Amino acid sequence: MAFIIECAVYVALFVGVMQLKPGKWQGILALLPSIGLIASAVGFLLRPEIDVHIYVAYALIGVSAAFVAWLVFKIITLHKDKSITARFTRLISVAALSAPLALIVGIILTITEPPDMAALVCLSTAAFGGAALIIAINLIIVSLCGYQSTRDSLKMVNGLIKSKRLVFVRIFMAKDVFLVLSKMAIGIFTSSFFMFTNALYSAGLGVARYIALKMHTQNGEKQIQSYFRVGGVILLASACYVIYSIRLFSGSETASFHMTVGIAIACYTFLEFGINIREALRLRKSNALEAKALRAISLSSTLLCFVLTQTALMSFANEGDSSFANALSGVFFGGAAALIGVYVMVRSRLIMHGK
Repeated sequence: MAFIIECAVYVALFVGVMQLKPGKWQGILALLPSIGLIASAVGFLLRPEIDVHIYVAYALIGVSAAFVAWLVFKIITLHKDKSITARFTRLISVAALSAPLALIVGIILTITEPPDMAALVCLSTAAFGGAALIIAINLIIVSLCGYQSTRDSLKMVNGLIKSKRLVFVRIFMAKDVFLVLSKMAIGIFTSSFFMFTNALYSAGLGVARYIALKMHTQNGEKQIQSYFRVGGVILLASACYVIYSIRLFSGSETASFHMTVGIAIACYTFLEFGINIREALRLRKSNALEAKALRAISLSSTLLCFVLTQTALMSFANEGDSSFANALSGVFFGGAAALIGVYVMVRSRLIMHGK
């Protein structure tokens, strides 16, 4: 019943947002039901049931379908209107579809009771919430960029990032601090030494990023030495990770997570993976040593994301002991990250000698 009430509240919130004047507040307030849907998706895993009479369930599906039809009609009628008001109303209407559609899918899955019903409801609701979240963020960006098109707004944001490069590098440093604290919190919550190891690895890469940031104010030999230190930190952190992974071959068990925690860790890791890839792509055309150091850090972090994701998913998806597979993955990807550190160190020495 809680899932139904939550979806109804989100529908009401979206309708309320639609009544506001077009602007950033529409996007900001649209974040609430969008994030709420994602939270409800996770919550459904903890209480996987919709306790209503079958006829009430059918009635709810009918009402939700009618609301979806109204929103679709509204979107179609505003299709040719190019005004800002129509544009924002159309986007909010698309986002508002997420709540009733999540409710319809959730009720149908509960009635039919397919295998892994709770997981299916969770994934579908999270997908609807994620789509609404993207639309809300789009509204905020467009309103802050003078109500241009989404493409032009993104170009403006990209130009701002390039002009304020150091500010955004510092934001990435703050991201590293957040990653360390989050992984340590998960480690404490799950009593997992594996998560502590990942937290320490993130801390090491945070130190490497700090060294890379200081390269911006350095020149010549001093900058090359900092580049060498970045490689050394990557090598040391990766070598420690490989040593930890090797001990798993002796029979030590890796972390065991509840399905909810495992999925949360996997989603969190995919987000980290996306951030790292985005940073590497942003810096790909720069030949500056600082950019090369940051690319090496992002690539090293990305490699270890694969290990964390695999361990989190296999901890509840695989009934047997996954220690050997996790150890093999840790040694392989940790070794690859260590080679990146070696490459940076060797490359710095070659640059030092003019090669």
